[in-house]
Amino acid sequence: MSKKTQQIEEARARIGGAGLGATPARMAVLNHLSVYNGPVSHQEVSDKLEAQGYDKSTIFRALQDLSQAGLARRMELGDHVWRYEILTAGSDPKHADQGHPHLLCVDCGTITCLSDKDVKLNVSKAVGTVADILLRGHCSDCTVSR
Repeated sequence: MSKKTQQIEEARARIGGAGLGATPARMAVLNHLSVYNGPVSHQEVSDKLEAQGYDKSTIFRALQDLSQAGLARRMELGDHVWRYEILTAGSDPKHADQGHPHLLCVDCGTITCLSDKDVKLNVSKAVGTVADILLRGHCSDCTVSR
């Protein structure tokens, strides 16, 4: 089986497993999110998929469906723009809103996903729960060029 065929079958299985129909738009959006290493806006997804015949409203509905089904995570990083990122296969949908930290580069605007190895945070249960962690700083590319 070719890699592309395998990706299509994996997307179909994930979408179907979440209780959604595996429409061409949902599959295209899920596959598109899987190639990014961080959250992307509806506009960024639309810019890539409109050439394949999908309109902005169809892409928006697909993003909403995928996030509500626990296949993608929707977040706002302080600039009033909703962004979406894929949740890895095997993520528990009940924990879909427990995200990981992100670094927003104040120079170029790049958003980088950070792991627990990159950032350690201890929050007392008395304080509550943390939904998002956004660090602002300079990405490695911009730090080198400074």
